[in-house]
Amino acid sequence: MTLRYALLGDPVDHSISPAMHRAAFRAWGLDAEYVARKVASEDVGRVMRDPDLAGGNVTLPHKLRAAEALTRPSRAVRATGACNCWWRRADGELEGDNTDVGGLRVALERVGFEAGGARVLVLGAGGAARGAVHALLEGGAFSIEILNRTATRARALMEAAGTRAVRVVEAPDPGASYDLVLNATSLGLSAADPLPLALDRGRFDLAYDLVYAAGRTRWVRHARSLGIRAGDGLEMLVGQAVLSLERWFPGHAPPHQAMRAAAMKALDARAGRGSGRGSGA
Repeated sequence: MTLRYALLGDPVDHSISPAMHRAAFRAWGLDAEYVARKVASEDVGRVMRDPDLAGGNVTLPHKLRAAEALTRPSRAVRATGACNCWWRRADGELEGDNTDVGGLRVALERVGFEAGGARVLVLGAGGAARGAVHALLEGGAFSIEILNRTATRARALMEAAGTRAVRVVEAPDPGASYDLVLNATSLGLSAADPLPLALDRGRFDLAYDLVYAAGRTRWVRHARSLGIRAGDGLEMLVGQAVLSLERWFPGHAPPHQAMRAAAMKALDARAGRGSGRGSGA
């Protein structure tokens, strides 16, 4: 019987997750499929409970809704209120995790960032930002400032974090420097989007964009033009996908290199069609 997995989001046409997971299934010789499904917010729980699905991933803007649909949320889901990975147990109950947390941790390590004692500015307050804040706090960040268009949502994230190390700001502290500024908004998914934040040389040591694009995102290129170290969300995307497979198939080692190669190939192909960018799963 074919095992069926799905990525739920809106939009999802940009995603290269199907290419990654199909590459893994081929490497394993597994009879399984993975598709992207555009789903309205109010339908997320219903689709997750579809008995034809063995599990899947969730991307913008549905990670908070997905967490509400779980009967067995992981510690990371309970801490963040966000879920990006779920699966159906043998008893029919939905179990889920936030593999964005581990995926971001690995991605930041690959660009030489250490969270311990760091001062961080997070742009955004949605599901991706919640996972990022949790990962940074677990890593020992000294302070995390949240800058978001909607202050109410930013305050909800601050309260969920439950620590004085996290606070909401209306703008970056003009007299401060930051070890990391992280874009957890959807800005950059469209080539016409404005920059998430105009950067200043000397104030930011590392800029990390959860959006990814062929040839790097405009924000990453902006940072590098100023001499600021920068990276995009491709490594996090691959990392969370690897962790998702480990949740769905415990005891099986995911083919990390095959998945990354498939992601790069799919991203390049989409760039040729003018859509080589994405965020999250």
